[in-house]
Amino acid sequence: MTTKGQIVIPKAIRQKYNMLPGVKIVFEETSMGLVLKPVDIDFIKKSRGIVPKKKGDKPLKVWWKEYKDEEIALEERKINMLSEPQIPYKKIVKIKRTK
Repeated sequence: MTTKGQIVIPKAIRQKYNMLPGVKIVFEETSMGLVLKPVDIDFIKKSRGIVPKKKGDKPLKVWWKEYKDEEIALEERKINMLSEPQIPYKKIVKIKRTK
């Protein structure tokens, strides 16, 4: 674990459980220790019914697609911001002259 609290999941385990970059992980505390679970559509389906559905909520399939599209758009914006050339900042200072 790093000083920032980050951990590295070995490549073989990431591949086995299809943990791609950007996948959200849930830490579940058990009597045996911590269990890491990727948040995917299967995880959400298994969790169904824990929180009562509110009137007017979108179906899971619709909500999940919108959520993923929004995440992709955010990542693309980050990439575009990094690839844009930096514009130098010039501060204009007016000098007051005294007589």
